[in-house]
Amino acid sequence: MTMHPFVLLALLTTSVIVGCGQQTEKKQTTSPQTSDGGKIAMRTPVQAEKIMGITKNVSLEAAIPDLANGLRQFSKCKVCHTITKGGRNKVGPNLYGILGRTAASTEGFRYSAALKQSGIIWGEKTLNTWINNPRTTAPGTSMSFVGIRDEKSRRDLLAYLLRETATSAAD
Repeated sequence: MTMHPFVLLALLTTSVIVGCGQQTEKKQTTSPQTSDGGKIAMRTPVQAEKIMGITKNVSLEAAIPDLANGLRQFSKCKVCHTITKGGRNKVGPNLYGILGRTAASTEGFRYSAALKQSGIIWGEKTLNTWINNPRTTAPGTSMSFVGIRDEKSRRDLLAYLLRETATSAAD
């Protein structure tokens, strides 16, 4: 019987945590909840796999995003986009704070009618689909980028993009 790498990782991680830590507080008996009653999602390679629809039969090493490669992949995007807070719009809109934002909502940028009418909310899955092929995600978009078909490169770019564009509590 072979064990899936993610199951093995989860078992090893649990063993290390239980073996190394001392219980100083009362054990929590229920799962943490969000304000809307859903379970809290942790950002791990396994969670990223579920959210982004990535193939499940990959090695553990392939499942962990490579941020250096993500930066290299972003070089294809930075010609048109900025990712810093208050960054200017270029040929494409500034992407700071994109996660959870409605498509075509960056102030001061002229979007195509297709993107304005798409109803897309930018989440990890929709960004993954968009980066794969913008033209099939929102037919009629004015974005000329052909997309990144390589799954690992796309995953690395997405991890880099989400880290670099994350808003802080002060925003």
